[in-house]
Amino acid sequence: MEKKNLINFISSLVVVLIGAIVLILPIFKIENIRLIFILMITAYGMVNVIKNLVLLSNKEYSGFSSAIASIVVLIALMFIEIDDNPWNLALILFIWIILISLTKLKEADYYHDRKNKLWLINIVNLLLFILTGILTTLNLCCTSDVQIIILGFFFIINGILDLMIPLVNHLLEKK
Repeated sequence: MEKKNLINFISSLVVVLIGAIVLILPIFKIENIRLIFILMITAYGMVNVIKNLVLLSNKEYSGFSSAIASIVVLIALMFIEIDDNPWNLALILFIWIILISLTKLKEADYYHDRKNKLWLINIVNLLLFILTGILTTLNLCCTSDVQIIILGFFFIINGILDLMIPLVNHLLEKK
């Protein structure tokens, strides 16, 4: 597997792992939604920064824009209280989904400009990401333990969707 695909694969696995860890937090009665959400967004941004620092020689910068989206959401969390009102959490998550979607759209455009067949996979990935994001934001009106579980599943799905791209790219390279 090419270095770029391997790094993308590992970073996607880390996102799945983050989601899996978040899923088990309510079992241990860790239900501080604000802290968990901040840690999830921070971890996602850090994974993307590390991924792009490793891949800096490939001139791929989509991870930096994902990290910037995470920073924007973290700044918004300073001003918006998500503990008392679940709709504020949904709003913040929706803003993050929009910003990450723009990054995914730019990546699909990059592949389309280079006549690479991965652009179609990226568009499908983008549409599925937006769909799961909308479904997630609409279901965040429950108690904090349910919100944590929903966010955990969302990150697992996001990681699995991101796993598709390096796997398909690896299969296309073999041909």
